[in-house]
Amino acid sequence: MLRVIIFCDVCNPQGIRYIEQKRSTQRGDTEGRRITDGRSWFEGSLQGALDEGWSHDGKLHTCPRCLERKNKS
Repeated sequence: MLRVIIFCDVCNPQGIRYIEQKRSTQRGDTEGRRITDGRSWFEGSLQGALDEGWSHDGKLHTCPRCLERKNKS
């Protein structure tokens, strides 16, 4: 089975993914965000990421948290 992982080009341009360091979803944090530095990824299809609030403008994938920060500035 092919696994697709989308990395946020804003907060995780190096494509770092360590599942064991993922924040607990019980804390209300988005799945796929690391405890240590907040870098984000999404495991699933591009459409699945878009359905979860990610953005893709043809060049960059952007996680919902980075989109929120961008819209506030």
